[in-house]
Amino acid sequence: MQASTLEPSVVADPLAFSVSEVTGLRTLAIENVDGHRDAGQVATSMASLLGLPANTPYALRDDSSARMLVDDQPLGSQIPAEGTQLVVIPRSHLG
Repeated sequence: MQASTLEPSVVADPLAFSVSEVTGLRTLAIENVDGHRDAGQVATSMASLLGLPANTPYALRDDSSARMLVDDQPLGSQIPAEGTQLVVIPRSHLG
């Protein structure tokens, strides 16, 4: 059995991107974000900056690829250093 080796992922840092809420009515240009912060932490911060309700969990979506970002991975390992359009999406849990 071979031990697998994981290549360390490259983390872009600092980051500059634009972020909007899901309706697209409000967009902010964001600069100098620590690329090592987890995407989930950044989603919460961006929701606050956009004036969204604090009692709702949020996630980030890369608008160009329509890909949801992984909450517990560094944002800088999931997007390039600049030019990305992110959307803050409320997480809804059905149950």
